[in-house]
Amino acid sequence: MKQFKSIAFLAMMVIGSVITFAQDIAHIDTQAVLEAMPAYKKAEADLETMGKGHQTKIATMEAEYKTFMESVQKQLAGKSPEESQKIITTNKYQEKDQELQQKFQAYRQAAQEEMVAKEKALFDPIEKRVNDAISAAATKKGIKYVLPAGVTIYKNGGYDLFNDVKKELGL
Repeated sequence: MKQFKSIAFLAMMVIGSVITFAQDIAHIDTQAVLEAMPAYKKAEADLETMGKGHQTKIATMEAEYKTFMESVQKQLAGKSPEESQKIITTNKYQEKDQELQQKFQAYRQAAQEEMVAKEKALFDPIEKRVNDAISAAATKKGIKYVLPAGVTIYKNGGYDLFNDVKKELGL
């Protein structure tokens, strides 16, 4: 009988600590919080606008290159290989071709670097603000661990910090 009481007491302690531990854990869908923020939506729109501007410029450069190549092909049409080589050398078509390709590659690289820098400048402060709000909401609720909702394999209840974080952010 004494062993039964000891086992029962131990079981209650384990169950109690598990329940207490479960109250220290919350989950949150940070992507849903981000998408609820007007600043995030504006940052996405700004980045998309910049991307479309770069796409337009790249399309213009591609059209310029295509026009150049069509012009060269018209001049070389029906010419013998020797005549074609002479025209290519005289008009410096190979140099112009390389110049256009280098200009295109340089612009693409610069555009990509600008997009990465802009994305970082726009989204890092927003993500920091969300992380700070998660920390503040968790602290107010006495929560020690916050798991991303997408990582949680199984949850039966648990505390969802979503509304608390939205409140912290003033949304």
